[in-house]
Formats: sequence, C-alpha cells, structure tokens
Amino acid sequence: MSENVITTAKMNQLHSDFFKKSHKLVFSQLNLSAIEYDIFALFLSRVNKRDWESYLKGEAEFPQYSFTNEVLSEWFDINKRELFSILKNPAARLSSKLIGIKDDADKKFIYRPLFKEVSYQKGVLTVIPNDRLIDEYLCISPAHAQIPHRTFRDLKRVNSKPLYGLLCRYKDPKLAGLPPQTLDDLYASFGLLDQTGKLAKKTFAVTGNLINKIIKPSIKEIDEKEPLISFHIDEKTGNYGFGYEKKGRKIVAIRFLFSWSVPKSIAREESDARKELESEVEAISSAKMTYELVNNFVIGDAGNPTMQELGCLMTKMTELKEIGYTFENDFMTNLTLALSEAKLIA
Repeated sequence: MSENVITTAKMNQLHSDFFKKSHKLVFSQLNLSAIEYDIFALFLSRVNKRDWESYLKGEAEFPQYSFTNEVLSEWFDINKRELFSILKNPAARLSSKLIGIKDDADKKFIYRPLFKEVSYQKGVLTVIPNDRLIDEYLCISPAHAQIPHRTFRDLKRVNSKPLYGLLCRYKDPKLAGLPPQTLDDLYASFGLLDQTGKLAKKTFAVTGNLINKIIKPSIKEIDEKEPLISFHIDEKTGNYGFGYEKKGRKIVAIRFLFSWSVPKSIAREESDARKELESEVEAISSAKMTYELVNNFVIGDAGNPTMQELGCLMTKMTELKEIGYTFENDFMTNLTLALSEAKLIA
C-alpha cells in the first residue's frame, strides 16, 4: 500500500480559522502542557475525514500528519531556529499521553493513548493519530466546539485553554449555556485527576485554591484575549465570570457566567460546518442500514444495496467497528458478492 502522509507546508492549508473539538473531547480528562495543547490543536486544525478514505478502502496506509518548520514557526510564533528546543520534549511526552473519554452511562472515563506517535526531526513535526479515537478526531457529530485557533494559541496559561474550549462549546445562543460544572468535572477538565479518579494534586482539594489559582486567572486571561466573549458579575457574590452552587455551606459546582457576540460572517461559517457534520451523521445512518442489507444479502433480491451505498459503508467501517459492528469472513464474502452485483447493475 502507498504511504498516506498529509503534509502541511503552508498555513493556508489549514481548513479554517477555527478547529473543531467534539463534545467528548471538550469534556475529556487530559493533562497537557500549553505547548502540548497547541500541538494537539494544530493536528485538529488539519485533520479531515477525506484523509481517511483511501485507508478505509485499503488503498493506502494509516494516515499521518506532517508539519513543516514554516508552519510550525508561524503557529507557535517562534523563530525556526528555536523550534527543536521548544518542541522536542512536548512531542516526546505526547507520544505516551492518555486521554480519558467520559462514559456518561457508566459514570467513568475510558482511557486511550492520544496518539500512536509524535516526533520532531529534520524540521518536520509528524503526528500519527490513534484510530480508536477516530470518531472524536473527525468530529462525527454536530455537537462540538468550534475554537478559534488564533485566540487559543494566544492563551499562555495552561488552564485557560481547556476552559476556553468549554466556553466555545456553548457559543450558540439557542443553547441554554454551559451547565454547572461539578468540582469533579472541573478537576477532570483541568487535568488534575489520576486514572483512579483521585486528585493528583492534593492542594486543589481546597476549593479556594481551585478558584484562586485556576478559575479566576483563566477567566481573566480569556477576557483579555477574546473580544467576542463577555463575562458577567454574579449578583450574589460579586465574582466576575462565575458563581457557586452550594449544598449547605459546601461549594459543589461552579456556574460560568458569560455570553458571546459572534459576527454574522463567523456564525455563518460555523453554521455551515455544523450542516456538513449533520450530513456526515446521515451517512453513518446509511452505512448502518447497508450493513444490515449486506449481512442478509441474497443475490438478485429487490432492494440490494447500490454501489453508492456500498461505497458509503466501506468508508464508515472503522466508525462502525468502534460502536460494535463486526466484519467477519461471512460478512466480507457477502460484501464481495454485493459489490459484484452492484457493478453489473450500475
């Protein structure tokens, strides 16, 4: 099979002014440095479902993403000569980072490697994603955050970045706003928990430390760097940008108080991206239907799948595997027969 390297040599090869982050990624448990978050954002700004089509058809190897020094210098706003010293350690750490994806039904996080490999050598950053996170990376859902990458990169405080992602998830005024975040939710979002669900940094067991060292400084920096967001004062406490929910005297959750003022041109671009994803969701539903037709395939039956439907199924195989569909020998035999019949009819 041929190599499948997605090379980014110019900034205009990135898809838009924002990167998409699925709802599950926004609310994931992830402990990254500021540079690691920016590498992750660069990858998400480039990844596209089209990159995976040749791999899913068996025509090319697993996709990997490479970024040249020219792109990296502009993305990180540093001189090319400084890139190696800035990126080598974060790239090495990212190769072994785990991300906790929240399973709301079972009230737990499922941990998976964030990437298969991340390397920086000879002036090129190469990222090989984990295919078990394909749905999250390709953002196969209209429910996602659209995060302006310029502002995201401008945020220097490490905790400002995940909070900004949370706020971006709720730009749409039709949504009720970011739900109150329990302390455990916030510990996870800010990467303060270990894999057993316990606080890795005991100092943040004191709620005042969480508020004064993370929440207040993050709100302050976002307020300074993002002109389209307005934070509001909590009438009860006078706090800027957040309020409390209490059980007795104990703080159990934080409410973030904010609103967005998004220009029509940006809102239109984001709306178009959501419509594209809605179309993608319909494609997955079609693939599920075609799977059943192939599974019960009988030569010559009326209603057998068309070439277009079979093509859709083949491009969605990885996503279907992720949600429990199997592709064993009998199924693949039926798929071969279905393809042969569809080609004769087409």
